[in-house]
Amino acid sequence: MKVQIYAITSVQDAIDTVDAGADLIGVVSENDGEVVEDCTAEQARAIFAAVEDRASTIALSLGTDVERIVRMVKATRPRILHLAARELPLDVVERIKAQIGDVKLMMAVLVDGPGAIDVAREYARLADYLILDSGSTKSPVTGATGQPHDWNISARIVAESPVPVVLAGGLSPENVAEAVRIVRPWAVDSFTRTDRPGQRGVKDPERVRAFARNARAAAEAR
Repeated sequence: MKVQIYAITSVQDAIDTVDAGADLIGVVSENDGEVVEDCTAEQARAIFAAVEDRASTIALSLGTDVERIVRMVKATRPRILHLAARELPLDVVERIKAQIGDVKLMMAVLVDGPGAIDVAREYARLADYLILDSGSTKSPVTGATGQPHDWNISARIVAESPVPVVLAGGLSPENVAEAVRIVRPWAVDSFTRTDRPGQRGVKDPERVRAFARNARAAAEAR
């Protein structure tokens, strides 16, 4: 069971998070401050450099501009690019994939009903990973809601996916074990619910440690 933690905003948080059990760390970068955790490319590169020998690094883009996304990837040099804009056309995804070299691609799937299964099938044709997340149809991006979605739909996606699947959406130390038992994903992701209380973008190492421990215990008990 892999553990993915978003959204890192400092080198020290990256080190502490990996020490607490994270296998993958995510940074939101170059998105014009759309979220409070947004980092510059320089900040993201420093965070990645501090831990890339011990964890896989992920750069998250909320946008749709191909050239801008490619520039961000080249500047930050992550191992994985996470695209969270909703319903990106496949031709746009193909153009991005063709320009990012050996950087892997993680595609976000909004799990808002059974239709998510078809979206996952389409994205799995191009993606190296899928991340199943919560969101609103009124929002142009998927994720960062702090709310769970229907794990039974996610379980169906995991069961048929040809690529590794990350489960996200309101996961915490308190509910991650149940999520793992129901969905059986390759990895679990935590964003808002492993922050320090009232401090978005500042990770709580003890909550990260509990999250990782509970997820792995549930996976081993399957």
